[in-house]
Amino acid sequence: MLKDYYRILEVAPHATEMEIKKSFRRLAMLYHPDKHTEDNIAGAHYREIQEAYDTLIDPYKKEAYLQQRWYQKSIGKKMSWSTPLTSSMILRDALSLEKYISTLDPFRIDQEGLLQYIQQLISDEAIHILHIEQEREILSTISAIILKSAKGFSFLQAERLNKLLEKLFAEGTAERRACNEYLEAKRKQAIRDKWKIPLILMLTILLCIIIYLAGK
Repeated sequence: MLKDYYRILEVAPHATEMEIKKSFRRLAMLYHPDKHTEDNIAGAHYREIQEAYDTLIDPYKKEAYLQQRWYQKSIGKKMSWSTPLTSSMILRDALSLEKYISTLDPFRIDQEGLLQYIQQLISDEAIHILHIEQEREILSTISAIILKSAKGFSFLQAERLNKLLEKLFAEGTAERRACNEYLEAKRKQAIRDKWKIPLILMLTILLCIIIYLAGK
């Protein structure tokens, strides 16, 4: 859903460039991270204010935004002005996912649908927020929840997940090592599964031969 940049900046849609700048300066001073070092929500709101300002002050970005805004209204969709995303909110959604999965039959989970949900949970915006806020404990918890939730993934699904998590965790961190170990375990499992049916067939044939020879 398209964000309402005018509402975020607390100006009217017909506001002049001067009015936009004036409102931005006021809000930036109010929500600047230097004044709210322990408040992630204020920091997230500041980033939305900056995003809105950067769009409305740039003629090309503003023109593209106004076209999107017009289209949203023409099809009857409302503009978004939700609470700014924070690492705590991402963690909350991850915990909700963990709770939901615990109620499901592990053999009946739609693994591809689950992967798509995780991709939405760890979107580019979410990764950006997590990198900025650098809440180590939250990052570690999210990593553990995702890997636990993805235990039923195929090797190919695990590869896609690992590529996503590579954007989130730096090389050498405990979370990155856990991701690599998870992928390696899935690789080995895929190899075992590949040879499982041929091996069973070979053993079955061998058993049949032994029974045949024993009956002579």
